[in-house]
Amino acid sequence: MKKIVTFFLFLFISFTTNAESLTVSDIKVEGLQRIAPGLVFNNIPFEIDDPIDDINFSKSISLIYKTGQFKDVAIEREGSVIIISVSERPIINEINFYGTETFQPEALLQGLSLMNLASGLVFDKTVILRAEKELKGQYIANGKYTSSITSEVVPLERNRVDINFYVEEGRISRIKDISIIGNRSFDSEELLGNLTLRKTNLMSWWEKDDRYSKQVLKGDLEKLRSFYMDKGYMDFKINSSRVSISKNKKNIYIAINIDEGNKYTFGQIKLKGNLPDTLSLAELENDLLIRSGDTFDRSKLNGSSTKISKKLGNYGFAFANVSPVPNIDKINKIVDFTFFVDQGKKIYVRRVNILGNEKTKDEVIRRELRQLESSWFSQEKIDRSKTRLTRTQYFDAVNIETPSVQGVSDQIDLNIKLVERNTGKLSIGAGVSSSEGVVGTLSVSQDNFLGTGNRLATSISTGDINKVYSLSFTDPYWTEDGVSRGFNVYKRDVNTKELGTGTYDTASYGFGLNFGIPLTEYDTFSFGATIDMTELDLGTNAPLGYRNYCASVASAGALKCDSDSLSFFSAWQTDSRDNMIFPTAGYKIAISADITAPVFDMQYFKINTSAEKFFPHSENITSRIKGSLGYADSYGDEIYPFFKNFTAGGSSSVRGYKQGSIGAKVYDSTYGGYVTYGGQKKITFSAETFFPVPGMKNMESFRMSAFLDGGGVFEDSFNGSDMRYSAGVGATWLSPFGPLNISLSSPLNDDELDRTEKFQFGMGTNF
Repeated sequence: MKKIVTFFLFLFISFTTNAESLTVSDIKVEGLQRIAPGLVFNNIPFEIDDPIDDINFSKSISLIYKTGQFKDVAIEREGSVIIISVSERPIINEINFYGTETFQPEALLQGLSLMNLASGLVFDKTVILRAEKELKGQYIANGKYTSSITSEVVPLERNRVDINFYVEEGRISRIKDISIIGNRSFDSEELLGNLTLRKTNLMSWWEKDDRYSKQVLKGDLEKLRSFYMDKGYMDFKINSSRVSISKNKKNIYIAINIDEGNKYTFGQIKLKGNLPDTLSLAELENDLLIRSGDTFDRSKLNGSSTKISKKLGNYGFAFANVSPVPNIDKINKIVDFTFFVDQGKKIYVRRVNILGNEKTKDEVIRRELRQLESSWFSQEKIDRSKTRLTRTQYFDAVNIETPSVQGVSDQIDLNIKLVERNTGKLSIGAGVSSSEGVVGTLSVSQDNFLGTGNRLATSISTGDINKVYSLSFTDPYWTEDGVSRGFNVYKRDVNTKELGTGTYDTASYGFGLNFGIPLTEYDTFSFGATIDMTELDLGTNAPLGYRNYCASVASAGALKCDSDSLSFFSAWQTDSRDNMIFPTAGYKIAISADITAPVFDMQYFKINTSAEKFFPHSENITSRIKGSLGYADSYGDEIYPFFKNFTAGGSSSVRGYKQGSIGAKVYDSTYGGYVTYGGQKKITFSAETFFPVPGMKNMESFRMSAFLDGGGVFEDSFNGSDMRYSAGVGATWLSPFGPLNISLSSPLNDDELDRTEKFQFGMGTNF
């Protein structure tokens, strides 16, 4: 009996010892087609020679699943060999769209790639369901609520699949009506005019403002709130906004329920806080846009805070905090405000970083900056730097950020982010009149030549009146302090028979050199000289004034003469306009004078003055007034050259009249009609209001105008009867091909001898 017990004890010990010592002798992976075994081995928590009893098979399977490469995983043991069986997920071969018209397939594929759904990636059915939902949302955002999206997975050989999306876009659901409930102080039409969303109208095909969007509606509700808050209703509330759609999903109805509340006025306005020694609270009070007794206006309240913050920013306090705290008297409907001012620390700029300039050199950008590195922060200088960069016309966008320097409380960096524009221009211009037909011009220029900021331009005019060939070059920073230098060469032929100013032709050749000196941020003084050689060819029966001039520089009775000159010019200009294409504020004044040296035939002087000022009425409406005066005369015993006379009429002076046609008329037998001499005195003026296209006020690239022009030229004294006036409308569109300008004018006091031109246009493209 004792021997039997000993035998069984031996067997138990032997079995236990063998079990504890059993280890993994091999690991096999089955089912792989394209995936390397290493991916599996790297994601299992065991290896050869590890004890089998220590293996967590469930955890191992989970880790392999997490790679996302397999749709099925199983682990088995045959003795000491671990067998891992896998089934790979298929690879996406192609993604196809059928029935899409609203969106291009390329755009849809790009969007799906952000969801990890693209050719070459592992197929995941859950992603397909998300993609269907996302595509459906895109169509709903475009107003197509009846759209449907279905998908199909097509298996292919070598464990690949094609994914097909079938789209039924359906029709666009449009806003049928927007109603506002609860308004008493303002009618619904006025309130709806402030919203972006519109019920279907004549311009909806262009604006697409009759397509519902949740985000746009959210913005419109805020616009409605701002409208009331700016009109004094500081406790205005939006009770609800409800959106419903018709059963056929064709029409959308929006109902906005509001509570206007009470109208408030400003009471006492106070300022408190700490300020730099150079600035007092009394000075800041002048920056307040609100006064006691005024109707409450949230925009002016916020504007006051912003204006004070900017002023403190000009003293180096970039993070000044201005907090208006109200004290509301609901019984008397009065609200007092105390502005608490905390100047914070004085900040200086550590570094200026320029981003986004691929063509334009850094030095071209830095020379326009007024906020410099290692100097105290100035909001005024930063704003001016942005304006100067914008006015170069080298960039589509200029954004300036001022992030704090980590770990330092009194330093910031200036990050200038730029979006460059194509500064090469190919411009084509044309005019249409009843007498002349179409006249064309062509010019090619590069305002940022090789990224240096230099301007190179050539121009060709092929009209029946003027044929011009010119080449010019300007270096705006010939010296480091901003002195410019430029030159131009030209050949100009003028055929006045088509112009109606007399029967003569001129052929001119010239070369000019000019310099410009910046006096202030806005003022420039320029000067230069031009050598001009002009050949004059008169008609057989040219007007007496023309023949007298040729007789004075050639001989009596001469119909051909040469008239050369060396002229010097000087000019002063101040320009504070905020934009070169669509100015909304600022002014421009220019005075120039030309005088010839008494070494050649022409001896005369010429003075020009012009001014224009812009008046912003609202965010989208701006008015401009401009005018010009000119005076010229000869000196010594010479006769003033008639072909240097001032002229008026045309797209740049008095629209509605043909170029150069305004002024006294004389009969020219050679021409067979009346011609215009021009004159040695000139006056022009214009009043114009710019506004968005009705129904398209959010389209920043399109602007219309209504104008009134007037002007005249005079040989002797001013004569009001020789003044001409016109009125009309114009439009400017920043098209993909460049600016397109159109004007339609109507003369107001023309007579039978005037030559009118009602329609003009010009267009160009950038390259």
